[in-house]
Amino acid sequence: MNDQSAGETSGLRERKKRLRREALHEAALRLVEQQGLDGTTVEQICEEVGVSARTFFNYFPSKTAAALNLHEQIFSPEAAARFRAATGELMPAICELLADSMSSGIERKRLKRLIADQPQLVTDFTQWMGTFKAEFQALVEERAVSPEMADAAIMLALAALRTLMHQPTADTRPDAVRLLETMDRLIDVRHTMLAELPG
Repeated sequence: MNDQSAGETSGLRERKKRLRREALHEAALRLVEQQGLDGTTVEQICEEVGVSARTFFNYFPSKTAAALNLHEQIFSPEAAARFRAATGELMPAICELLADSMSSGIERKRLKRLIADQPQLVTDFTQWMGTFKAEFQALVEERAVSPEMADAAIMLALAALRTLMHQPTADTRPDAVRLLETMDRLIDVRHTMLAELPG
């Protein structure tokens, strides 16, 4: 098998894995929305997609993780490698990194509603967010010129991410572009506020 054929085979395999993961997530989300977390089983999710429980656990550690689409590996190896190899300014690279882990706007609305309706999901989501922040900080610290710069970049990025999550989702531009624009807007607001302070 030549390099091109090997690459095509690998690409096809990765696409099939991505589609299967998406199918498991969508089935879990739909069932938990309809039946509640306690009323949904891994077996039901597997039956919806036509896979075995063993296959399910290759993608998600639990039905909660499947419903909320919580990746055990927060940032994909490819996204982390691109971030480490990126040159130029830090903030655009951070936006690309975060965009890799973001869900679509429609799904974000569904997930927020699901968590609000079923508080038992909050614990797992909170734990996942702690892991997300730890992995994010470790990656940013690899490229930042100082710990202080890393902390400032992380705070700005997370503030922009929270702001973006609450904005209408009609904007179809890539998440990384919208995230960077939101960061710039937050910086402009801060500069305006500082300029208006007396003396």
